[in-house]
Amino acid sequence: MSNRAWMPLHIADYLADTGHLTATEHGAYMLLIMHYWQNGHLPENERVIARIAKLTPEQWEESRDMLAMLFGPGWTHKRIDAELSKADDIIEKRKAAAEARYSKGKKQASDANAMHVQSNCSDTGALPTTSDLSSLRSDQTEKEMREREDFLDWFNDWPSAASDDDDVAFAAWLELSPEDRSEAMAKSSAYIEAAKGGGRTAVVSAGKYLRKRMWVRLAKLKPPDKRPQSPNGLSHLTKPQSREEYLAAEKARSERSFR
Repeated sequence: MSNRAWMPLHIADYLADTGHLTATEHGAYMLLIMHYWQNGHLPENERVIARIAKLTPEQWEESRDMLAMLFGPGWTHKRIDAELSKADDIIEKRKAAAEARYSKGKKQASDANAMHVQSNCSDTGALPTTSDLSSLRSDQTEKEMREREDFLDWFNDWPSAASDDDDVAFAAWLELSPEDRSEAMAKSSAYIEAAKGGGRTAVVSAGKYLRKRMWVRLAKLKPPDKRPQSPNGLSHLTKPQSREEYLAAEKARSERSFR
């Protein structure tokens, strides 16, 4: 049995070839071609073929000819044979290339193993074993978790974090280079302060801040308006006054005006 965990399925061709099948026959045909893909052929014994298709003797008798129309003599399958040949050719070429690079000693053993794993992955479906992928998956998972943690440390402090879509923001985060992420984090507080000081009632979402690189616009944000100086004669209004203080100040100003 091969290690091909998935196979190519051309939807338009499949539907064109199987329009005459019933729902049960569709399921039986899919089971047969999947068995063919993994094993390179179907058994000669039709009783075994019927069992692979999960059909009862009565169902097999009724559907056998309809299914046989999709196969060649001896239950061969020309299309699958061609795809298997193509897959094997690609796999062998990639294995040879990986082994050639490995033999030159240009990379460490772990890097060579990664290339070998990649050589087993083709557009036609041959996949490496779980043991080959375990170290790569572990490294990738650790990297993704570390990136997510760094993002959440920053995102949870954003003013609109409670209503923002963190997945959208994280997607924008991943599109940034490490340098851009550092700059975005370093300047986020300054951006929020400048945005609020410029008269904005709400700060943009975290996702928009990252996607539009809003931190580079700090210089364009309107600075907070300075309180204008009070004109002469109104300096007494520059700070809060009690009613008694206000009446006393008005009385004094009235007395000065009659002198």
